[in-house]
Amino acid sequence: MSFELSVNLEYMFHEAGDRLEDRMAAAAAAGFQKVEIFTTANRDVPSLKAALAQTGCELFATVTDPRIQLVMADQHDRFREMFAQAAAEAAELGACRIVVPSGSAVPYMKRPVQLGIVAKAIESIVPMAEEHGLTIMLEPVNTRVDHPGVLFGMTEDAVNVINLIGSARVRLLYDLYHSITENEDPHVVLPSVAHLVEHIQIADAPGRGEPGSGQIDWPAMLKLIESTGYDGVLGLECSPTGTDTVQALAHFRALTA
Repeated sequence: MSFELSVNLEYMFHEAGDRLEDRMAAAAAAGFQKVEIFTTANRDVPSLKAALAQTGCELFATVTDPRIQLVMADQHDRFREMFAQAAAEAAELGACRIVVPSGSAVPYMKRPVQLGIVAKAIESIVPMAEEHGLTIMLEPVNTRVDHPGVLFGMTEDAVNVINLIGSARVRLLYDLYHSITENEDPHVVLPSVAHLVEHIQIADAPGRGEPGSGQIDWPAMLKLIESTGYDGVLGLECSPTGTDTVQALAHFRALTA
């Protein structure tokens, strides 16, 4: 079961310091060629671009502002402005993928109505994604521990929006940790959505530590992922339980070598 790995610099290589550029250098020295970050807003994009060139790393994905509440139609103009900047910066950094979070749900609207409003907002940015050669990824995140109140709490929420939009530019980011924490069964969910999956992220559960720190059977989970036909990158989005990121990831790297 051989998979290429990417590392999220927001969570890992903190021992290299606070700067993403320094964490990137540490990741590259450890042999990782793909990295992920959150939003580029209020960050030194030219400095990040220089670090990517110096380390030879590829920026696999970025994230747009997660605080925008897409179920509120009066925020859609701001959302489009924000996305235009985020897409331009992602393209400048060589990224081909950008995550668009749903923001929070509201208690006074039926879920299908909320998902329909969000679908219209995301559909409106597809031309911008096409202009920059980006794939928009929708990521369900758990509401039980990490993101209470978010609209995309279950995999089916994001899938429903993807199907409403019907564009090859809008695909699914399946995060195994979030799915399991939300009490989904990956053996049921992942095969049913595999045709929509652009990227898979992982962390152990409970705790969101590195693979091997929790209760997930990783050989079995890797076999499941492989059985769906997924041959893309696995994104490590976990908080190491020790102070040495390379040591924390050694076991999982051996499993996927």
